[in-house]
Amino acid sequence: MLIRMKLGRNQQDIEYSDGVVRALESSLDHNSLCSLAEYLPDIQDLIEGVIIKRSSFVEANLSHWKLVFLLTEFTTALLRSNRPIMLIMDDLQWADKESLELLTSLIVDVDQLDAHQRCISFVVTYRSNEKDKNQSLVDCIESIERSNATQVTRMQLGGMDIEGTNAMIADALKLPIRLTRPLSVAVHQKTLGNPLFVKVFLTMLFEEHAISYSFKKKRWLWDMNIIHQRSMDRELAAILSEKLLSMSREVQETLTFVACFGMRIRKDVLSMASYDSEEASRILSCLKIAVKESILDEDDEYFSFPHDLIQQAAYERVHEKELRSYHFSIGLQILKKAIHTTQAEPLSLVAFIALEQIIMAKDMTVPDPKVRMSLALLFLRAGKHSIQVAAFPSALSYFERGLSFLGEDGWELNHELSLR
Repeated sequence: MLIRMKLGRNQQDIEYSDGVVRALESSLDHNSLCSLAEYLPDIQDLIEGVIIKRSSFVEANLSHWKLVFLLTEFTTALLRSNRPIMLIMDDLQWADKESLELLTSLIVDVDQLDAHQRCISFVVTYRSNEKDKNQSLVDCIESIERSNATQVTRMQLGGMDIEGTNAMIADALKLPIRLTRPLSVAVHQKTLGNPLFVKVFLTMLFEEHAISYSFKKKRWLWDMNIIHQRSMDRELAAILSEKLLSMSREVQETLTFVACFGMRIRKDVLSMASYDSEEASRILSCLKIAVKESILDEDDEYFSFPHDLIQQAAYERVHEKELRSYHFSIGLQILKKAIHTTQAEPLSLVAFIALEQIIMAKDMTVPDPKVRMSLALLFLRAGKHSIQVAAFPSALSYFERGLSFLGEDGWELNHELSLR
């Protein structure tokens, strides 16, 4: 956005972007600006002389609290021109402890600014039924409320009302709202106005020919008798599972493969997880089919699931033992292509992605002693790097997984490595 302002024709936007640059240059030295560019690459286009010293795929060697400081300074620079800002963060129930601490620090630090500079609004969303599963989120919310750093307004969002549902359906069918209202009332009763439920329900009705296009009348028509008989009482996850099972086995397996990475996967990581160009082409073909069926979304960099319940349905279609095999084979395959650095160089971000996959494989056995030793050394490097950037919980996880590859007799057979 700042780049577009700087290169645009609006004089106020140009002055604002120039003001942000001056504020950053006055509060951060050159090395700090380069470090900030590791996380916000557009900084190098905004400020002359700032470069990303390493590949964007290399983990930045920043401590957690230095990152907090840099992002706080960046936010402060944005606010110095008295232009209102809104930061929106979605699905905080999935956020890790470090990210939530960053958010808390940012909100509290902004409160230290002069009153006329505190023109910022934080909008965060989370599922109330999932909040208690993430103790870090509970602590974050309580910490912000106790600090009195900002006025907190809670909003409980439900589904759309009938008018909202009608507007959504009328837009989808390209019909006046007066014609779609009877359909919308029936759909709202089945879905309670949940947008995802509405979308899934309409798709089911279309597939069952309860909604069809009439070339004679040149508009969409529907059968209210079938719609009233159709039920949405089952869990959405079960409905989505049925949708997945209706696709070819090859597409299903590919979606499970992608779901192992979470809600989205970078296309370049996807290619690294493939055995060869032929498999990469096959995977891409399957994903294109899923995109066409609205199971996946695609942009220039990522394939992503449009909703976490869809990802969950794809992930849980196989047994846990098979999932572990998925994770382990993915991790090993990525490591084969990602590890090309010396022991002294930091691991790439892709290598960390691979190691996380191996952690999720849990207690998968590795019969080859050479592979076990290589993995133990990689987890040792990952743990040491995590300590350097003050990510101690991650370091513990890496060390524990690395030790597991040394086996019960690791203390005797690999005494020196065990001590490291």
